[in-house]
Amino acid sequence: MSALQGQSDWIAGRKGVTADLNGVYMLRIVGKNDEAGLVQVETRPDAGKTDIGPRRTFWIEPDLLYPLLKGASDFSACHLHVEEQLYILVPNQGIVRSEYEAAEERLATLPNTARYFKLFKSLLEKRSTYKLRQKNAPYYSVYNSGAYTFAPYKVVWAEQSSVFEAAVVTKAPVPLVGSRPFVPDHKIFFADFAKADVAYFVCAILNSSLVREYIESHTIQIQVSNIFKHLSIPRFDDSKVAHKRISELCCAAHKASEGKRPRILQALDKATDRLLSRERNS
Repeated sequence: MSALQGQSDWIAGRKGVTADLNGVYMLRIVGKNDEAGLVQVETRPDAGKTDIGPRRTFWIEPDLLYPLLKGASDFSACHLHVEEQLYILVPNQGIVRSEYEAAEERLATLPNTARYFKLFKSLLEKRSTYKLRQKNAPYYSVYNSGAYTFAPYKVVWAEQSSVFEAAVVTKAPVPLVGSRPFVPDHKIFFADFAKADVAYFVCAILNSSLVREYIESHTIQIQVSNIFKHLSIPRFDDSKVAHKRISELCCAAHKASEGKRPRILQALDKATDRLLSRERNS
């Protein structure tokens, strides 16, 4: 495992979106009105410690809604299994002044969503992350959002889990909008990619027995979010047959049935072990 020590400077580990008031931002969609172009959302008072009042429903525009990846229970090694699809409101697509201004312009065209946020304004202004890091931002802004949040392919792993596991997540349908990329919650870390083959390759390497053991043995010393600052893995090269084969196997594992996935994962583990041993010794 000593050969894995180092840094993968071609990948960045990131934290998911921080909302700090999950019951207001992370919602259920319980209805839709095609003619009006609105969806009915339901708040989740049990989603946090802050009292947001009783469970309520509102009609809002779907423009700011994205499928949410909430936590470790939503995925395992090469397998996405979201039990209840929730949706997160992401009003700002970055945490710089230009993105805050764009968010204000965007919300001005969404009257129902604007009224929804205004109902919770006093609570939104009291959020800890907002007060600490976003003092000059619109009161409804979220933290840790950026272009990476909306990348088409993300390799995700949990902040806290008994076993380190990674999966590739792509997109899911949003009523009246169509498919949109998953947005991870702040309890999930991820690396963003523009190409599927690179994402599946990285996911395969992270799920390998060797890398998993290395990460789990170092979680006290390193932050799970910054694993690529402490973990050196091969850069994907589509001219190498072994790299392409590993990427294809990982993709197949994601698509496989429950009965077939374990066999594919075993084959994938052997392939990644051979690759890591060969490239480290070369």
